Amino acid sequence: MAEMVPFDDIFKTLKKQVEELARLFVKNYTKAAIKDGRKFLDDTKESLKRWTLLLAEGKLTTQDFEWLVLGQKDLAQMIALKQAGLSVIRIEQFRNSLLSLVVDTIFGIVL
Repeated sequence: MAEMVPFDDIFKTLKKQVEELARLFVKNYTKAAIKDGRKFLDDTKESLKRWTLLLAEGKLTTQDFEWLVLGQKDLAQMIALKQAGLSVIRIEQFRNSLLSLVVDTIFGIVL
């Protein structure tokens, strides 16, 4: 079943959804948010792929998958948003929304 998981398609979907999230969430900082969101996805791509396949094979529970993704929070450094001057609270909210987006999207496609 894991071979059936179209991870490249999932990854493309995630990148598009990061753009939508940025436009909705931090309107005046869209470019910086997209840059930071895509960097996070690129930095975690191999781990996300491995975990997605394990989830599809039933070797990871949904709780384990979510825990692993949320554990990558420190990799979502949001440097561009910080440089653009967005408040720390808004950056943290965007980061949490980004992590939830990754989990929800992969759950929606794989499960």
